[in-house]
Amino acid sequence: MKTNATICSSCKSPGIFSALLTAVLAGILLFAQSCTTIRPGELGLKVVRGKLQPGNYTEGRHAVGFGRHYLPFSMRIKEVSVKLTLPTREGVEAKTDMTLLYHIKPEFLHDIYLTLGMNYENAIIMNNFAAIARETSLNYKAIDIITQRDSLELAIFKDMNKDLGHYGFVIDQVLVKDIDVPDDIDRVIEKKVLAEQEARQLEVDIARKKKETEANIDKERKEMEFSFEKQKLDIQSRIERDRMQADFDLEKQKKDAERSLIEAQATKKTQELTNASITDLLIRYKSIEVMKALADSPNSKIIITDGKTPFTVKMAGQ
Repeated sequence: MKTNATICSSCKSPGIFSALLTAVLAGILLFAQSCTTIRPGELGLKVVRGKLQPGNYTEGRHAVGFGRHYLPFSMRIKEVSVKLTLPTREGVEAKTDMTLLYHIKPEFLHDIYLTLGMNYENAIIMNNFAAIARETSLNYKAIDIITQRDSLELAIFKDMNKDLGHYGFVIDQVLVKDIDVPDDIDRVIEKKVLAEQEARQLEVDIARKKKETEANIDKERKEMEFSFEKQKLDIQSRIERDRMQADFDLEKQKKDAERSLIEAQATKKTQELTNASITDLLIRYKSIEVMKALADSPNSKIIITDGKTPFTVKMAGQ
């Protein structure tokens, strides 16, 4: 009997194990079904019994059930593309492929859901994108939409941020990818592009010639400055040489004058001495002649002299 009881107990154990395993799996499945996952790059809003709860919920597993669920919103930059026919200033229609990049500001998430719902992209993003693109293109000619694509993209980008910024959306970029215009416009654009290329080439040629001219002028200026400086140095050198020669000549003339003055003074002194000597001798000579003449004279005379000249003659009978 004891053996049978043991066998019977062993037979019942697998059934209990299976029941427990089933219960655990059911619990895991029920728990999984009662949770929602907010993925990386998303924020979630919590709604309990139809009421939006404050705060944003980040990535991870969040329990649901009993009237509670979560609404996930992507915080990544989203890309939307659309084909638009843009009217131009002259009434031509240009077919374009356009792309818009945007993202949501986290602090506006509640307002976006309450005012726009989950379909905010179609409700406001795409409608405004199409309207603003068409309105902006009216400021451009068909040829300008192609040649001034960057300007068109920037204008749409600014208007989109201005109109959608207060809703909580940030426009990151506007791209105009493909533009299709009528054939006659294509030909006009081709001619314009060729003309612009020729104009740019002409500008390059003018700039090159201008640089060459400036280089030649600069070279000639430097040569003139060098020549002028050389002439200046030559003139200064000649002036210095002439000045030195003039100083030398002046010094020579001064010395010649001093020598002439000395010679003149010496000559004058010599003449004075000579004249003095000559005068005394002449007087003595004349006295001798007079005395001789008197001596030869038949008249009686008395010669009074001290032996020196002049002398006094006294005639007899006087």
